[in-house]
Amino acid sequence: MRAIVPWLLVLAVLPRVEDPWPDTIDLELPFALGAAGGALMGAICFRATRERRQHAMEAGFVAGFLLGSAFYLVSLAAQLISGL
Repeated sequence: MRAIVPWLLVLAVLPRVEDPWPDTIDLELPFALGAAGGALMGAICFRATRERRQHAMEAGFVAGFLLGSAFYLVSLAAQLISGL
């Protein structure tokens, strides 16, 4: 019984997530992943000098943008091929 009570408290406090995945993937995805990559690299390199942090954030944006673009293009190709 004691082990259940903490889990019930955690479940009562955490919000319910309905559907985290979008129904559609559009051209916003590469930019969103680019922004997330830049923010992540900024958080990782928070103790670096301003120039190094800026460079890391730019590299994170580019990496996220390329990842999002690749994911978008693969999803587009899969949709086109499945429609044949």
